[in-house]
Amino acid sequence: MALDSSDLQQRRPKPSSSGRPTRTKSSGIDSGGVKRRRRKAERRSIRTVCIVISSLVVVILPLGLLGGHLFGNDSSSSDSAASGSSTGGGGRRFLQNWKPKSNAPSKYEQLQHDAALSDNQQFTSYNKQQREDRYNSLYRPKFSSSTLGYDIYNCPPTPPQHYPMAWPIPEVLTNWNVNDVTTIAPNYRQVYQGLCIFDYNTQYDIALTYRNAELPFVIRGDPKVERVVEKWDDGTGEYLHSVLGDVEEYRTERSPTTSFMWYRLRGNGKKKKMMDEGYTKPLNDETEMTFGEWLEHALEKEGVALQDEGLMQKAASMKERRLGLWKHAKSGPAEDDDELKERGRGGGNKNEESEEEKQKKWYYFRLNVELRGSRDGSADKFVYDELSFFDPRKRKDSQFYIVDPKQERGINCRFGMRGVSAVNHFDMSRNMIALFGGERRYIIGNPSQCKHMALYPRGHPSLRHSSIDWGNEAEWANVPGFREAEVTEVVMHAGDVLYLPTSWFHQITNLGLNYQCNARSGVTYESSEYMDQCGFGF
Repeated sequence: MALDSSDLQQRRPKPSSSGRPTRTKSSGIDSGGVKRRRRKAERRSIRTVCIVISSLVVVILPLGLLGGHLFGNDSSSSDSAASGSSTGGGGRRFLQNWKPKSNAPSKYEQLQHDAALSDNQQFTSYNKQQREDRYNSLYRPKFSSSTLGYDIYNCPPTPPQHYPMAWPIPEVLTNWNVNDVTTIAPNYRQVYQGLCIFDYNTQYDIALTYRNAELPFVIRGDPKVERVVEKWDDGTGEYLHSVLGDVEEYRTERSPTTSFMWYRLRGNGKKKKMMDEGYTKPLNDETEMTFGEWLEHALEKEGVALQDEGLMQKAASMKERRLGLWKHAKSGPAEDDDELKERGRGGGNKNEESEEEKQKKWYYFRLNVELRGSRDGSADKFVYDELSFFDPRKRKDSQFYIVDPKQERGINCRFGMRGVSAVNHFDMSRNMIALFGGERRYIIGNPSQCKHMALYPRGHPSLRHSSIDWGNEAEWANVPGFREAEVTEVVMHAGDVLYLPTSWFHQITNLGLNYQCNARSGVTYESSEYMDQCGFGF
């Protein structure tokens, strides 16, 4: 619609020759009519101006917004847009100021965030799938549900009478010697597995039934456990190394062989008496070591076993750095390099070893933490923060794993290198054992097998542990009844949690670099009859 100028303003009277406007005289009636016409014209003018402004806003604003999206002139775009440059910054600033302020992300920002989250989830899922594919290709259950009487991946709500299925120990050990730790595809191991594998997300209630019945099982798929696995199981220990470092030293067991046997000799009198009676202590002992040095030795063993040049090179680089740090801190610039490398990190104490001696040994890294030691900056706090499902104070996270919070006994972590094995034994409490990296083989026996396990008796430094080498068949005949023992086994991989009730036997073999932590909570007595029969009554 065309606009006439008379619709926008009143006509002004012609000026007089003097340049002043001429006043028009009229009657009172005529004067009132003029005022009414003037007010009506003013109202028309205001309406017209509003219409024009509204039209401009309706047309210009969408064009500005479209241009912003097309040419990147968003609130987070270049400095020229924020500064109002000659390229149209002022217009952009007007549009930005016009838009309502909000802390909520734009749709575009939300899509970017969702895409990043999706990428991370896909990466996590990919890593998990890789681990599972590798595990399934190397370790396969030997028996089907038709032989077992139940499906280990879909166990019945009520535990079968014969659960878990067990086999004669010579059959299990002959099938897979405990000292054979390296399996490379396409080769694989057949596992005499009788334990149920439960999915945390879909079979929680059934797993709870087995736990309450004090029967062993493995549960996997807990998101809380998986989050730890994603950080810890990075292949080369980088995450844990960044936390535990190269300065603080931790209790570490060492041995010239792969076998580790617990023992305790208290007091010189008892030690002398035992020695006089012909006791020979196990070859393993204890030292102190930084996590960084332990990881160096573990990666070296891993690289040699797998013929992985990358791992061996990383271990060599870590060793060079360690020796350099030690030289700088302890020796000063005048120290001879050859002498330093021969002496290693020793400082004249009982733990002094040469680098050559260290290379020949196996190490079992330990990290035992307690709530009372959980202070800022401590390893105790780090472990409890990471493993909330083992923290009795956080019942929402830990109620499945910490059965009796009042009887919890801290968290015990053992990080193993390939080949390390722990001699068969039993613990006098419930035990939840979680694996956050690598693989471990557990050979498990019911407490009813106690009399066949050739255990060292009460009073012995290694009480509760088997006295014969399970990897040496020649020793099996030395103990009457050992061949009659029955066991089952399972290979754990990262993300698995194994429940072992009180007094269940377990022999452990580390199948590669791995990180395991366990938590104990309370004692049960359903197996006391069997333990009484072999001299370990509660």
